[in-house]
Amino acid sequence: MATGVDERVEVREQEPVQRLGGAAKAWRTVVVLLLAGGFCAGSLVGDDDWWPFSPWRMFSTSQAPSGSVWSTGIEVQTAAEPGRWQPAPLTPENTGLNRAEIEGRIPQIEGDPARLGTLAASHARLRPDAPAWTALRVVRRLIVVVDRKPTGEVRTEVLAQWSAR
Repeated sequence: MATGVDERVEVREQEPVQRLGGAAKAWRTVVVLLLAGGFCAGSLVGDDDWWPFSPWRMFSTSQAPSGSVWSTGIEVQTAAEPGRWQPAPLTPENTGLNRAEIEGRIPQIEGDPARLGTLAASHARLRPDAPAWTALRVVRRLIVVVDRKPTGEVRTEVLAQWSAR
């Protein structure tokens, strides 16, 4: 009976399987053992500076049920409203840096607040149509929490301040 289907099957020769030699297996084993040792050491005695072998505390710890949770941000003044501090987004699109990059440099910024001028210059370059920042400050907001619920109390602490004047 003719089915209209070509029943010829093409048979291909399979390439032989290539096995790793002893030296290739040995160096791969050494690399895996070194990486595993690095991750174990980082988890047991490491600090955040050991990245990527650090303990990743952000995922392994929690806040106390009562106390405060802090959030870092920036506030700016513009020529249009020179006496009014207003929150500004701390994003790469707005400043060229993200919040974590600023938080990681708080000690240097506190030691030399003039560094904040580079954020204002970066903002002017990234957002030429937006009002220029004439002053900028880094603030830490402490949100008071009792039994894991915010109380509504927020304490603001100015960490560093810069002015173009």
